[in-house]
Amino acid sequence: MKAPSMHAVNMVRRIRDAQARALARKSPAEVIAYYRAAGVAATARVVQRKAVNVPANKALLPTSRAAKSEAAPRRARTTRG
Repeated sequence: MKAPSMHAVNMVRRIRDAQARALARKSPAEVIAYYRAAGVAATARVVQRKAVNVPANKALLPTSRAAKSEAAPRRARTTRG
């Protein structure tokens, strides 16, 4: 199976051009407000996605060895004298 081709440069150029058209003839304060609103919206989408769809990271879960609470206590190390 052939992987789909990806044209990242063209995609970035389209995004950049769309933002340039949206921000044409805007004041610096309006430009800052535009990007601030976009950042808040992006952050909200990420938080929402994490709350709904994120499976547990298995690397952060306790191992099966850690789950055994009835293991024999470890002997204390003796000091060398």
